[in-house]
Formats: sequence, structure tokens, C-alpha cells
Amino acid sequence: MLLLIALGVLAAAAAGSVVVYQRGAAARLASVDGTARLPPKGVPGERPRAEPTLETLQQGDVVLDGDEDFVVAGTLQYREEQDAWALHALDGGAVQRFLEVRSKAGVVQASFLEPVEDAPLFGSLGQGLTYRGKALTLEARGDARATALGEVQRAGGLLRYARFTGPGGALLIVEDAGHERRALFGHLAPTSSLSIYPGELNRARS
Repeated sequence: MLLLIALGVLAAAAAGSVVVYQRGAAARLASVDGTARLPPKGVPGERPRAEPTLETLQQGDVVLDGDEDFVVAGTLQYREEQDAWALHALDGGAVQRFLEVRSKAGVVQASFLEPVEDAPLFGSLGQGLTYRGKALTLEARGDARATALGEVQRAGGLLRYARFTGPGGALLIVEDAGHERRALFGHLAPTSSLSIYPGELNRARS
């Protein structure tokens, strides 16, 4: 009889120890240090996002170009009738850079661009020009409506634009939004050299 009582006491003690351990583990995981080791939680019922591509870049996604990596800080989405393209503001590096993504004849093109101060404005733009030693020709000109998302350092709205292209994938874009004028100059980037990583991984590291 005493043996049965002793065995019952030991079983109860063991069960109590398991409960205490589980509560302690839960408390550790709920701590500041603990949650950092947990995978990020999604919104209940939310569909997992598909792997990002150049055409589906969002704020927080990472663009890797060789040894350089950039975080998408914001996006300007442009639309002109049936045509649409995007200009992503990139965070990373000493110089402000942008990544334009657009489709031409069904092929996705990506261009790295930087703001420039010495490009001509609309008053002196023609069908072609020479800029920084490159002969550029007018590719497109028109009016587009831009929608700003995230940190793009400018408002959206209706604007005039002109695109000039040249040898070596050179690209000059001039925009006139009334009180805001700017020019961006850069070059095409081989899409095969770019890697895209989702913002969820970037947020999980922080």
C-alpha cells in the first residue's frame, strides 16, 4: 500500500515539473530575446505572398546587383492609357538610385538611374540631344499619372515626361510635374544579373 502511495506522489511531481517547464519555455519565447528567434508570423487567413519578381517589387524587398544590395524604400507607379511602369526608390549606397521596371514588346526591362542636375529641361528638348558624350534619341514623350507609394521624396499626380535612349543602354528621363522638375540618367541592367529577395526576409533580420 505504501509503495502505491509513493508511486502516485512521484507521478504527480513529475507531471507538475512538466507543466512548470512548459510554462517557463513559453515565457522565454515570449521575451524580447525569445521572439527574435521565432519565425515571423503572418496575418491569420492571409495567403502567403508569391516569390517577388521585378514586376511585383514592393517596399522592403531587396534587389541584389552583383556585390551591391538595395532595399526598395518606395515606388512611383506610372500609367499612360494602357501602358504602365514603375520607378522604385532604392535605399543603399552613398548616392540616391532608382530602378525603373517596364515592359517593352513583352520583355521586362530594368534600368538603374540617378538624379542629375545638368540635363536640359522641357524648354530645350527636341527629338535628340547629346548628353555626357552620348548621342541620345527620343524614344517616347507624353503625359502620365504617377501614384506614390512609400518613401519616394515626391508626390504623385499628372506629369509630362520624355525618354531618351542611346548606345550602351544609356537612358535619360526628364519629368515635369509643374512645380517639380527632375532628370534621371542611367543605363539598362541585364535582368539576369539581378536577384530579388522578399521583404519578409529583410524584416526577419531586423
